[in-house]
Amino acid sequence: MRLILTLLCRDEDDIIEQMLAFHLSRGVDLVIATDNGSRDGTRAILERYRRAGVLLLIDEPSLTHDQAPWVTRMARMAANDCGADWVINADADEFWWPRSGNLKQELAAVAADVAALAVQRFNLLPPAPGSDPALPFQQTMTLRERQSCNSLGQPLPPKVCHRAHRAISVDDGNHGVRLDGQPLAALPCEAIEILHVPVRSYAQLERKLRQGTEALERNPRTAATGIGMTWRSLYHDQLLSGRLPDYYRGLRPEGAALRQALLSGSLIDDRRLQRALWDLQPPALQGAAPEPPLPAVAVVTPYHGEDLATLERCHRSVRAQTIPCLHVLVADGRPHAALEHWQAHHVVLPVPHNDIGSTPRLVGCVHAIGLGVEAVAFLDADNWYDPAHIAGLMAARREQGAAYVSSSRMLWSLDGQSMGPCPLIDPQRFIDTNCMLFGREAFPLLHHWVLMPSYGHLIGDRILHHLVQQSGLPMAHVSSPSVNYRCGREGLYRQLGLPIPPGVAPRPDYEASFARWVADGHPPLQ
Repeated sequence: MRLILTLLCRDEDDIIEQMLAFHLSRGVDLVIATDNGSRDGTRAILERYRRAGVLLLIDEPSLTHDQAPWVTRMARMAANDCGADWVINADADEFWWPRSGNLKQELAAVAADVAALAVQRFNLLPPAPGSDPALPFQQTMTLRERQSCNSLGQPLPPKVCHRAHRAISVDDGNHGVRLDGQPLAALPCEAIEILHVPVRSYAQLERKLRQGTEALERNPRTAATGIGMTWRSLYHDQLLSGRLPDYYRGLRPEGAALRQALLSGSLIDDRRLQRALWDLQPPALQGAAPEPPLPAVAVVTPYHGEDLATLERCHRSVRAQTIPCLHVLVADGRPHAALEHWQAHHVVLPVPHNDIGSTPRLVGCVHAIGLGVEAVAFLDADNWYDPAHIAGLMAARREQGAAYVSSSRMLWSLDGQSMGPCPLIDPQRFIDTNCMLFGREAFPLLHHWVLMPSYGHLIGDRILHHLVQQSGLPMAHVSSPSVNYRCGREGLYRQLGLPIPPGVAPRPDYEASFARWVADGHPPLQ
């Protein structure tokens, strides 16, 4: 018997590795995956499994979440091209748990006249408040509902797996399958259950709702239907109204309510995934392991007052880089205690310096340089990298012998809309701080973060870029917009002719700083 699992995913790098390893260890012979335009580390993880010969990879760039046709394509490929006997159509947040420990064994025992099985799902609750977001989800998600409902209060519908058939059609949501337009009866399955981990952090929930709903609503097939109503209702009723943080907090009871739920049995302490995924880790990770070598690149992030969800997105993008990076987060007088447990170096300054991050940037640089890194890059707390950003800059450094490398950036509005590549980036005139990488030869210039005049902090990126140009050090520029920049000030909206969303700050008076720079005897920066 041959068992194939299909997978449609987008930006799931916090769970996709565990999901693939789990199912391949439980009897799945091959995964057919469709990556729908992931911008985090998901695509790189899928590619690694493809190279190992256990995954076929389809790239689907259309951001329309056309699930039924895309999953149908994979299910038919499993039957027609890959010799499948049974097919499981799964989502990245599902772990199909076999009672015997082996999915293939359970499906092989199904009576020959049964064409499909309906498998129940059970939600695991989000992590407790204050949990370390850098920990794998299975370490912080150990409470499971005895009976689960969706966000509309309706019983969570089962998922359907089926015998392979060359003309099979899969419904949206993977809740049913059809032949010749007629639904196949699905027998309830007691031997398999699905452990479902749909909400793993607030940032992941918000991203999922934005991406999913906006994709469904730009898809002509699904825009005017009831498909995806759980996503859509949360997006319109909770996210757009600003109530999503309250909704997220309400997903997990606390205190007396939690104790009562455990006592009544409506919640269950279920650590099966925690144990199973731990067993799948390489042996060196299960006990005391040697200290890993220091990464060649440090990414320095100053922060002051940003919420944990914002910092988590920034940190995860550094963790997702295709080459290892040391993330140095520097609290400018307002530290988050949770960061002490992240896989990062957390430096705390006792008071804020009120210089738009200049002092914490330099402090982070000094810390990293003292440890022996080869290069330092910067990432503000509300921005994030594409997975290959640092690798691209380091490749340009090696190939061109550059001491300083820059990139372009992609602009994002405060309401989560892409505004396109930044028109201001120009290696001759302007490079944003988030797009800079200083090699060891350029380290002596970094002290200017704090030695520049006080008015200069507002235009600090232009001053640093100007000083690099004046130094005569070799420079390189990578045109790819691999930095994602969240536009919190109105200037770029006006320049691009875009509506200004709520929460955007007025444009600062850059011209006054430029004028004072020139008045102090320096060449113009504009």
